[in-house]
Amino acid sequence: MTEAGDNGPRISVVMATYNGSAHIREQLDSLAAQTCLPAELVVTDDGSTDATLDIVADFARTAPFPVQIHRNAQRLGYKGNFMHAVSLSSGDLISFCDQDDFWKSDNLERVRQAFMNDPDVMMVFHNAHLVNERRVPISPFYATPPVPPVSRPLTLQPWCFSYGFMQTFRADLKPSAALWARMGDHYNPGKEMGHDLFFFLVASGIGTIVYLDDELTEYRLHGGNTVGSGKRTKPTFVDRWRYRLEDRADTYRYLARMTVQDSNMFADLAQTASWSETLRARARTAAEAWRELERLYTTRAEICSGSSLPRRIAAFVRLVREGGYSERSFWTFGNRAMYKDLVLGVLLAPLVRRYGRESSRTDRACRRGHGHGVTQTQTVPAQAVAA
Repeated sequence: MTEAGDNGPRISVVMATYNGSAHIREQLDSLAAQTCLPAELVVTDDGSTDATLDIVADFARTAPFPVQIHRNAQRLGYKGNFMHAVSLSSGDLISFCDQDDFWKSDNLERVRQAFMNDPDVMMVFHNAHLVNERRVPISPFYATPPVPPVSRPLTLQPWCFSYGFMQTFRADLKPSAALWARMGDHYNPGKEMGHDLFFFLVASGIGTIVYLDDELTEYRLHGGNTVGSGKRTKPTFVDRWRYRLEDRADTYRYLARMTVQDSNMFADLAQTASWSETLRARARTAAEAWRELERLYTTRAEICSGSSLPRRIAAFVRLVREGGYSERSFWTFGNRAMYKDLVLGVLLAPLVRRYGRESSRTDRACRRGHGHGVTQTQTVPAQAVAA
């Protein structure tokens, strides 16, 4: 058993707690059993009224690493609670840890090695296994890998993300946390962005993201989950057609607004004094790339809207000419999306608007093409599926 600070980066495990007494001891014991021990465990509690803090304090007395315990002066919610824990960490790497899961013993060792293999890696996330309350296996979290093993800056689908309990990221990303409070969630209008989505977004713009398809965590499903998940399976034929027949116009308008906020965030991050010029330059490039997406989504929303047929035709022609469906562009919706927009947008938009299903707030079509139109970063294409 080694400590993370011996021959590699020091790891801070950050755990946001709230009334987690039922399962937290198992999780704490799994941290103590890691083959690569963390440099510290930071626990921020959001006003628990059960025995959560007593259990953590008892664990801290014999833990093989320092344990910081902080009681929030006021309720922050689980997203703010995790962000607070990040702000209190001191390690070179930061691992999110849910209070009710169970980590495999080589979790931190495997994750740390991925960072040590490539200094450009800004985030590592891994697969997990869904279990019930008694830790009886259900299914893998990801039935198939959601992204390539290695994804260079701006090569993932723009709306891709991973869940926090899978994530570890470099402390280099911590300065970006100052911008978190202003960020709206990509998928839930009116809500603040998830802590995990936020750091994934930043990491995907300025560094490399590594995915390990090993199930290094048991994700426990029970009645008290803050964010739950059912059994993961591949989309069925019916699922795919339901998605295709959704009314997408409002979704595209919403995503266009999200691209503006994300572009502005990266533009501000390009001024981060503590970052190297390489990271600042990547942030500037990311700001340009996300700004380009606003134009594409605004035009696509017009194609799928209930406006007049001539306006829908004009919008479609404009998007074709601007390379919105071309593999030679930096961002592309692809050929399939072009045929879909022609039929369900240009020709049938009024019917889809009237009878189509309400749309989910995401888009699986947009991805990296092969062009250099927006950025000077690598052009490694990623056929990623939104996580």
